Amino acid sequence: MGAPHTIRLKVPMEGYTVIEDKVYGEVQVSNSTIDDQILMKTDGYPTYHLAAVVDDYSMAISHVLRGEEWLLSTAKHVLVYNAMEWVPPRFIHLPLLHSSSGDKLSKRNSAVHVESYQERGFLPEAVLNFIALLGWS
Repeated sequence: MGAPHTIRLKVPMEGYTVIEDKVYGEVQVSNSTIDDQILMKTDGYPTYHLAAVVDDYSMAISHVLRGEEWLLSTAKHVLVYNAMEWVPPRFIHLPLLHSSSGDKLSKRNSAVHVESYQERGFLPEAVLNFIALLGWS
């Protein structure tokens, strides 16, 4: 088997990785700020960055929507797509939603199920409109 080892993505030392984002437009990330990412760990399991790209590609995902805190990590994903010679999906990074105390809302914190609104008589179109506009106000 040999000594335990990792597999890393060799990131160019110069230039920029460009992210085309449907909300933020063209985002340029200096390659000098991106380290050579570990893609495969010593235990043989892929890291999130490799697994996410391979999973999205294999499922033919056309659009990736996620919170804006993932925008800079997307440069790593774009580099993996380029290394694999795959066309990246469209990226859409959305503003985060915060509670009245200022904490980021998440599925692990203060989660409210859509069904609870349905049970209280809210129209699906009204809930969708409200949620879509939340991050922009």
